Amino acid sequence: MSEQKIVLVRHGQTEWNKAGRLHGRSDLPMNDTGVRQAQQLAIDLSIQGPWAAVYSSPLFRALQTAQIIANGIGTRALYENPELMEQDFGDWEGKLVGHPADEQRQLNIASGETEQHLVERAVNALFKICQQHPGGNVLVVSHGALISSVLSALTEEADPRVANGSYRELDSQLLINYVSREPLWH
Repeated sequence: MSEQKIVLVRHGQTEWNKAGRLHGRSDLPMNDTGVRQAQQLAIDLSIQGPWAAVYSSPLFRALQTAQIIANGIGTRALYENPELMEQDFGDWEGKLVGHPADEQRQLNIASGETEQHLVERAVNALFKICQQHPGGNVLVVSHGALISSVLSALTEEADPRVANGSYRELDSQLLINYVSREPLWH
């Protein structure tokens, strides 16, 4: 059996990304640059397959990216998963902040979702996805804060930045190790 490959993909650029605004749960489409990024991702990822499935946040910018990728890699196995949605930034959504650094994220706690909750939600979803496709390669299309927070929690990499239209491979063993320390949600 081959080793499982989980690839975390950040959606293509939107006008808010271009302007440096926090999206959170605000549901906006990709701009032309974002569509081109998604098309390039489809080309790049098609040669790394085969892919068992593509999972996506239900937010439009991620789902748009996932659909372009799924079409490009030739799969119909595209699933929406609400646990892959972006962090709820509460009152900070739509504000110009550039990259949401740790101190900025902590300001949202009173009106949004904590980073710890985000990580637990996302790891839970990713672990379940891995379990559904043992040994299979899976693409997961999501958002900047979610991907960055998960990578930071699992790899202890300080502030991993994930640009729009880029991807990072995740070692599924890191999920297993994390889940063995932190119980899953049910």
